[in-house]
Amino acid sequence: MCGCNRCNICPEEVEVINTFEDPVVTEASQPRAAVSGRNYFLTTQRQLVVNNASLFLQITNPLGSGRILHMGRIAGTSNSNLIITFNRNGSFAAAGTSITPVNANFASANTSVATVKFLNQAADPTVGGSIFQDIVQLATGGVVVIEYEGDIVMPPGTTFVIRTLNNSGGNNIISIDLSFWETTN
Repeated sequence: MCGCNRCNICPEEVEVINTFEDPVVTEASQPRAAVSGRNYFLTTQRQLVVNNASLFLQITNPLGSGRILHMGRIAGTSNSNLIITFNRNGSFAAAGTSITPVNANFASANTSVATVKFLNQAADPTVGGSIFQDIVQLATGGVVVIEYEGDIVMPPGTTFVIRTLNNSGGNNIISIDLSFWETTN
């Protein structure tokens, strides 16, 4: 017997974040980061993207930031026919439009270390990196939500590019929304 409690939860089988063995207390990371003022949201807002053009979003954790970024939720939205591609450590040199991440804790004055920009154009400016996910939205449009819950981890000196390609045959309204939290390095 592993010392399981009456609910068959064994301390050896879960990550315990305190010294109590019964009841076992756990907590999700992103809500805890929000309480601590280290959870952020960002959006490109609605952008008109012509056919066969893309909306690119780049988030960078600067070298020496002292923070690690953890991706929570990524959402791509369009009227129809969107292809979403994720690129690890790719980047684009174009200046783009800067986005300031918004703190999820309205009482916190903390600001994110991340630098974020987006670009709306036909030519793909992304250089380098590795594509690790490619998602095709249904022709009926709507929201494509990917819950990473911290599974994408960005140490200092890394970038992450999201590309949303308008494949609808006409103009499309597209937005990219992202939530992430920061921990100390």
